[in-house]
Amino acid sequence: MKLSILNLEREAPRSAKLGFWPFVDICVIGLFASLYGSNFVIAPGINIELPQSNHVQSTVAQRLQVMSVDEVGGEEQIYFEDRLLKLETLEKMLRLRGEVPENVTLLIRMDGKVSAQTIASIYEIAMAVGYRQVLWATENRPEESNALDAIADE
Repeated sequence: MKLSILNLEREAPRSAKLGFWPFVDICVIGLFASLYGSNFVIAPGINIELPQSNHVQSTVAQRLQVMSVDEVGGEEQIYFEDRLLKLETLEKMLRLRGEVPENVTLLIRMDGKVSAQTIASIYEIAMAVGYRQVLWATENRPEESNALDAIADE
């Protein structure tokens, strides 16, 4: 009764009730998170029907092996079969691999700054191991412009 006189019935503590809708919201958020974070949602691809051919073509990987030689920071680096090699380790690796198939060509892609001595050494190693055909191609990397040099020129 004292509460009604002061109109404090609204201020009296009530028992807490949990509603149904907050649980539904949490479940929907969890569903979206699991769908977007999983492999259930797959973007559709485009079906392309290519013409059939009776011509049998051997893959390039069986006929051509590519070696890359780059000059980085004054040091020459050889990349072959996903490995970073030096001349000594290249020779050991090629000898351990065994015999080279007859129709395989070695293509050496090198930076224009690689020394002639390195080119000759790689060529000698490849011929000694059993490559019958060794091709090489050079390329010059574009010069990287330095912003400070451009300001100094002005």
